[in-house]
Amino acid sequence: MSVTAKQVQDLRKMSGAGMMDCKAALAENNADLDLAFQWLREKGIAKAQKKSTREANEGLVSIMSNTSGTAVVEINSETDFVSRNKDFHALVKKITQIILDSEDSPESVKDEISSIINDAIGVIGENIVFKRSSFVKGKTYNYIHNSLGDNLGKIGVLLDIKSDPEIDLTSLGKNICMHIAATGPKSLDESSLDPAVIETEKNIIKEQLKESGKPDDIVEKMLSGKMNKFFEEVVLLNQKYVIDPSVTITKLLEETGNANSSKISINSFIRYELGQ
Repeated sequence: MSVTAKQVQDLRKMSGAGMMDCKAALAENNADLDLAFQWLREKGIAKAQKKSTREANEGLVSIMSNTSGTAVVEINSETDFVSRNKDFHALVKKITQIILDSEDSPESVKDEISSIINDAIGVIGENIVFKRSSFVKGKTYNYIHNSLGDNLGKIGVLLDIKSDPEIDLTSLGKNICMHIAATGPKSLDESSLDPAVIETEKNIIKEQLKESGKPDDIVEKMLSGKMNKFFEEVVLLNQKYVIDPSVTITKLLEETGNANSSKISINSFIRYELGQ
């Protein structure tokens, strides 16, 4: 039976062994992955545990920019110890650069990333997983929380914020990125919040209010107030600004814009938190 490139890649990920060893193992065992893995173990080439089956919940979030835009990537490892390893840092940066250059077309660079990760698994000795990536064109503001290296950390935020006429948004952009890292909003505004999330919250609140024994008309009035409180917690533009809770993010944009004779608006944001 002929051995395919995918089978070789799968065995490399399972065992951490080199490409030629995996090819030989598959050829010797009729392309059966489990038998080939066992063969590698018997030869002392693979460790006892299949690395690809081990949970990878640690790792790093990385942000990188060029003149075209900004990429954010999450790569997972098994332990926090490895996430602090300089070889793992180099791996994450390399993959982020690939995503940035491809302008977040993971399919076009999938094989390249897979090969790089398979090689790293063999060297580092842990399961490593490419979890997700995003790319935003043009100028954005970004922030890394719990930094473990240059643009490497546990939470990464990208913010697309604009002003008309254009003013310097460096300080405001960074502060809102830090706010997003701290509060974890689910959406930019109410209209972009997942309707299923809204409906679930409504049902929970209704049941809680009904259990209090209040009449239906009172329940409906109270529901509106509690939903407004919910939106204040999960919608970015409705949230109270962590640096100054006396204003919402919407009010902050208005006041800063008025002070600079400009209209400021947030188009989008991306927040990656390790393991979410």
